[in-house]
Amino acid sequence: MDFRGIKPGESLACFIDRVVNPDTSYLKQCGKTIDEVAEVLKSSQFNYRVMRTIKGGSIGKGTAVRDLSDVDLIFPIYDITTVETLKQKMSGIKDAIHSLLSLKFRIKDSTNTTWAYNTHIFIDGDWQEVDIMPILNITQDPSNLTDEEIKSIHTKMRKEVGSTERGYYNRCLRPLQTEFIGKHLEKIKRVIRLIKYWIKTNEHTIIKSIAVELLVIGAWEDLGKPHPGIPEEAIAKLVFDKLKNFGDIKLSWTDYYQPADYSVPSKPYILDPVDPYNNVIGEITRHYHRGPNVPKADIAVMQQVDRLQRDAKRALNSFD
Repeated sequence: MDFRGIKPGESLACFIDRVVNPDTSYLKQCGKTIDEVAEVLKSSQFNYRVMRTIKGGSIGKGTAVRDLSDVDLIFPIYDITTVETLKQKMSGIKDAIHSLLSLKFRIKDSTNTTWAYNTHIFIDGDWQEVDIMPILNITQDPSNLTDEEIKSIHTKMRKEVGSTERGYYNRCLRPLQTEFIGKHLEKIKRVIRLIKYWIKTNEHTIIKSIAVELLVIGAWEDLGKPHPGIPEEAIAKLVFDKLKNFGDIKLSWTDYYQPADYSVPSKPYILDPVDPYNNVIGEITRHYHRGPNVPKADIAVMQQVDRLQRDAKRALNSFD
């Protein structure tokens, strides 16, 4: 089978246990990193009143790959209740996080994105990548949103024209996204970790972790949500088949909104189950081109998609 490090004759289940699944020491290190960074953010030295810290990302969802996943922390700030206020204060918040972490830890490779502060922290002899994301305080409990609060956020997003503004509301929905993925069976998470491992070791940077998670869930649903006893191979093969035929991918869910009530993009697309405006493969959708004469603006993306499809075909054939 086409997985880096698999031994001749080794079963896929054994390979996942031996190489892909996070071991106790890795989870312990991630947990310690989360606890220590959260303690810093909630300390009196931080000049912003943090409501609580929420574990997000692959660690929060239970889909982390051993030694290949970062730590994500989300925290709402008490007195920041509008997008405009958070936009104005975001730079200062990131600077305050950087200054405080620099005093408490050895850090390196610190960068800012629009919505988060990213750094690497040295804890217990290892470097751990950390994403820290301030969000709006617009719900009673960010990790337990009510139906009314979800609808309210979607309504606010509808009124926003810019993707940046909608992005601030999207981050308020991240705990709900974590819950949606995290509630699935361990068998599904094992396949998610496997496909993430394959994506990372083959350097397919065009595909984000959230897209992999949703692809695997979609494959499991296409199989009829089978019993947990289904072998990992059956789900993985269907995922690789979807990747091989990337242009036909169209995935959405109706747990928190009706996609038909919004503008659904053309294939391929994977809609965020909690955010109707977030196509998690949006860059590919925008540049996807069918046919031989690819416009210059789309060549770079389509080259990455073509390589992904070739590699997925090879991986699918390796099961036979």
